[in-house]
Amino acid sequence: MKNEAVIDGITVGGQPTAEELKSGRFASVVNLRLDSEAGNDTKAILAGSDVAYTSVPWTADTVTKDDIARIREAVDAAQGPVLIHCMLAARAATAAAIVSADREGSGEAGTRKKLADAGFELDGTPYASFIERYYAE
Repeated sequence: MKNEAVIDGITVGGQPTAEELKSGRFASVVNLRLDSEAGNDTKAILAGSDVAYTSVPWTADTVTKDDIARIREAVDAAQGPVLIHCMLAARAATAAAIVSADREGSGEAGTRKKLADAGFELDGTPYASFIERYYAE
């Protein structure tokens, strides 16, 4: 999977292939891609499978605290390994890092450290701006 990483037990990555989705690695998949994004076929691939599927579509321009709360709910409800994915992994990594940092109470600094530790350098991006806004509110 493109840009795959693990943030506190949550796998993040870019759009997985059908084989990766059907591999049995994940009990739950959270898809952050918009329905209109080309190649976003996760829901169709997982239809009829035992993998729990949640769609929380957002972009760096549209993401809200409610989106993160829905992702957290899906992660908390998972009955096994979780994959959060988007197109290339930056959205997924941002979401996973916030969920993880919120669990431990490490805030913005914790979120940024988790991203850096997983190999995501998002400074100067809209994702970094969202992280700042998320913790400022």
